[in-house]
Amino acid sequence: MGDRAGHANIGGVVGSGLCTQCGTCVSLCPRGAVTAEWSVRRGYSVRVDAALCNDCGICVDVCPGEGLDFTPGAWWREENDGAPVQDFLGPWRRLHVGWAPDEQTRYRGASGGIATAILQGALALDLIDAAIVCRMDPENSMRVQPLIARTAEEIAECRGSKYNVVATNTMLRRVLDEPGRYALVGLPCHIQGFRLAQARSARLRERVAFTLGIFCASSFEPRATEVEALRAGLDPGELARVSYRGPGWPGPLHLGTRAGDASESALSTYFPRFVRNASPLRCRLCPDALSELADISVGDTWLPRYEGTAGVSDLVIRTARGERLVDALAPGWLTLFASTPAEILQTQEETRQMKRDRYRGRMWLRKISGRPVPRNPGIAHETSLRDRWAGIKDLAGEARGRVEGRRYPSRS
Repeated sequence: MGDRAGHANIGGVVGSGLCTQCGTCVSLCPRGAVTAEWSVRRGYSVRVDAALCNDCGICVDVCPGEGLDFTPGAWWREENDGAPVQDFLGPWRRLHVGWAPDEQTRYRGASGGIATAILQGALALDLIDAAIVCRMDPENSMRVQPLIARTAEEIAECRGSKYNVVATNTMLRRVLDEPGRYALVGLPCHIQGFRLAQARSARLRERVAFTLGIFCASSFEPRATEVEALRAGLDPGELARVSYRGPGWPGPLHLGTRAGDASESALSTYFPRFVRNASPLRCRLCPDALSELADISVGDTWLPRYEGTAGVSDLVIRTARGERLVDALAPGWLTLFASTPAEILQTQEETRQMKRDRYRGRMWLRKISGRPVPRNPGIAHETSLRDRWAGIKDLAGEARGRVEGRRYPSRS
């Protein structure tokens, strides 16, 4: 093994700048040679202990960093069982918009509480024993902590968006070691890493009952949260509460200190700063916004007619497994309405521009500079003048954002 990307171990991927910080390699290394160290400035830095590593290549085989096959005959499409496929939308069996019937779950969730309702419903119906989710770390409010939730209360504690990198797949080691039926909730890179790991692990295939993918334009370095705190005149080291969205929809960013000082910032104000200042490079080179490899994918329904509501989600059912799950949960746990590909794409138009026009432009810029790029066969990479201009503008905006961030020196 170890020849999928031409590296003996994951250090080569990290050195090329293509690590997604998903954490899959940490869990799948049989010798415990791979670790991920967290910092405010970068998020997770993956390291290989040369004294423990024997270059077996497993970490490389399960890494999504150097790209994924998106062609019609890709190995992972067997799960979709002939479902229609559309560029950017990916494979789908059924499309819906909807929300959680419970008013509090809907109001307190990021976009209608759909993800919380799916997990709590699956737990209540004895379809899973636990869910791999994430929450803000109680000991460090600028860090997101992956965990295994085993009760409805623990699942509720993890609701809401986390605009901050998280190595969710470090929890796969627990799945391998602890019998049970698990749900995995993750961003596209987490789901990709999991599918690659699942392809070589019968235990993961047996123990993970379903995957719930979250729509993602980009993740963000913890530094983004630190800068927002400093902008607000708060000490990042004293933060006791960070909530990126909600309650309500879409909900503002809430920051609060142990001393009781607090600030709020509207999503439309702070999110563009996050994109400019703290989007990891590998996120800008990712074409998968809607978690195409998941059993079910969910994300905000960004349509004007839903403004002023308690939140609405797109729900894309991609596999027969996902279809059976939704049929078991609706209508008791889910309020759903049929949708169409055109409507789902309309709700994600801004993200589509990021993951197609700007993506192609940034890939082009990186190629002409002679730096490594991920290989994603099946995704169109021919660049128009418009794509190139989008990439140049994105790079310029990133540069301005990084310079702007220097006005707020890190205290970590």
